[in-house]
Amino acid sequence: MSIRPYLSSLLVLGFAAAPAAAQDRDEVGLAIVQSCGSVDQAAEGVLAGTVTDTDTGVPLDGAVVVIAWQVPGEPFPGTDATRTSDEGFFLFCHVPGGYAVDVYAEVLDRRSEPVTVGIESAMLQVEHLEVEVSDQTEPGFVTGRVVDVKTRQGIANAEIRVRDTDIATLSNDRGMFSLMEMPYGIYVLEVGHLAYSDRETPLRVAGGLTQNVEVELTEDAMELEGLTISVEPRRFYNDMEGLMRRMNLGFGAFLTRNEIEVRPASRLPELLVGLPGVRMAEAGRRLVVRGRMCTPMVFMDGRLYKLDEDLGLNEINTFDIEALEFYKGTASIPAEFNYSNNTEVGCGAIVIWTRRGR
Repeated sequence: MSIRPYLSSLLVLGFAAAPAAAQDRDEVGLAIVQSCGSVDQAAEGVLAGTVTDTDTGVPLDGAVVVIAWQVPGEPFPGTDATRTSDEGFFLFCHVPGGYAVDVYAEVLDRRSEPVTVGIESAMLQVEHLEVEVSDQTEPGFVTGRVVDVKTRQGIANAEIRVRDTDIATLSNDRGMFSLMEMPYGIYVLEVGHLAYSDRETPLRVAGGLTQNVEVELTEDAMELEGLTISVEPRRFYNDMEGLMRRMNLGFGAFLTRNEIEVRPASRLPELLVGLPGVRMAEAGRRLVVRGRMCTPMVFMDGRLYKLDEDLGLNEINTFDIEALEFYKGTASIPAEFNYSNNTEVGCGAIVIWTRRGR
């Protein structure tokens, strides 16, 4: 039996706590129909819902949702499990109807209160679970993407700023960006691009969590007179002083802006393969350093930087680099960049000082 009748059940039960990208109930219902296909009308039901952080309401992606039920006469309970989507949404398509199902969610070492849900055959049941994950004493992390509202393509070099703070960054070639170690709280994200209208969007940072956001920009092209733009690096004195000190020690390889500009490289891996003992691997996503294929730790303006999982080292454009330090092994890494608990520490470290500074 097709589960299109479930859509009417969905509208009756409501989906007020659904994540922002799934607010349109028709779209949610259609997604359920497409995912589940058909079910046994006489014996099965559908269970769907969301998992959010108790304190902030932030959707929790990758949470494990577990259901369990006991069929009379069976020696062991039936169980099933799934993970939430990027928007905190979960779905069980073939749940035995006519039984009470216990459902709970787990994130890291935290678990929601178990809830008992009665499953009716050929009906959709909606349940929203909360897990107390965020911690006001810890910083939060924000990853996101800036896209064209019409084409849905990522917008490169969009400027992302957090109002009333010094936190700012640029989107990469795919429109992706990250804001690391932001204090717990509510902020306004200001996103601008020369060819698009500026956009402001509220941002709630939950301590200890990574939140994903998508910012849509509307094209706003305008004709400009010819411009001559001069860019001067803005560096912190202590940063440059430390760089010069390490260059004098000579334990690593160092490239300044003038040296980078004469090399035919637009991406970080292409720049590094010119150094002795370094080769590219996996189309530049990783490196072969002294015969070992691995990904060195990357520090951006003094802080450990998390690379995009798909792009790897290709994420970093050489145009953004003012100076670069490269250390091939653990012994040569300066103390301020030697994270002994990092699994890739043996691969060395890449320290990048950007043209924009922190």
